[in-house]
Amino acid sequence: MHSTTVICPSCFQEFEVPAPSLSEIPCDVDYDCEVCCRPLRILFEEDDGEIIGNAYGLGDSGPFG
Repeated sequence: MHSTTVICPSCFQEFEVPAPSLSEIPCDVDYDCEVCCRPLRILFEEDDGEIIGNAYGLGDSGPFG
């Protein structure tokens, strides 16, 4: 199983999350921070065969609105 690093938009701590398979990307998922437990969303995208995760807060305007 692959994982990717994200940074929580609330506490700014870095943590690892399981990454979806390349066939499921791009996708936007709900997640809770592994450090502060606040809800966030993670946009998973592919960049040169590597899975990248970008986290943003629920109240923030993400890439899909």
